[in-house]
Amino acid sequence: MYNLMKVFILPLVFFNLLYANDIYEDNALGVVLLMGDAGYGSGVIISSKGYVLTNNHVVENNENLEAILSYQYKLDGYEEYVHSIEIIKQDKVKDLALIKINNPRTALRPINISRKVPAIGSRVHAIGHPDLEVWTYTTGYISQIRDEYEWSYEDEFEHMANVYQTQTPVAEGNSGGPLLNNYGNLVGINTFGDSENDFQNFSVTVDEIIKFLIN
Repeated sequence: MYNLMKVFILPLVFFNLLYANDIYEDNALGVVLLMGDAGYGSGVIISSKGYVLTNNHVVENNENLEAILSYQYKLDGYEEYVHSIEIIKQDKVKDLALIKINNPRTALRPINISRKVPAIGSRVHAIGHPDLEVWTYTTGYISQIRDEYEWSYEDEFEHMANVYQTQTPVAEGNSGGPLLNNYGNLVGINTFGDSENDFQNFSVTVDEIIKFLIN
């Protein structure tokens, strides 16, 4: 019986590892590193024309902000990966921003936006740059969905949006990066974490993202 269990369990574990790898490989090209004078964060390409979704706190008052493409793009030198950006729109309350990469030097690989809010308990995936460990992948589950959740940063400005509470590991530098479902579609923007509880992290939900882009 023990040997039969090994035969069935090992292929399942191997399948899960391949699946997680596919999520990363299919979407890493859709994640950018945002760097400016005041700090760094992540962004998700949502259009082949260069539109990038991120957190407002990543771009606000961050002079000389640039978008750096994934090293998986086939470009020659470091300078070809670095692009200037322009800010298209911002929502400080919901902590969302839309920017545009100026004159991208290669065809871009956008990440599709999901039309469905995932359920509590759904597995989700994050790609970002925690502590400048660039293009890092993590995974976890949605612990709860919090409607009209309020939070603030050091400036004490009161933000409010619908958010997912997840235990997907994120850190400074993940802000603005994608939260993905098992299909590799965007379901949220990783936004902030609880400094005292590593298993409590928060992402602005896809319904808020769609309203922000439409309005």
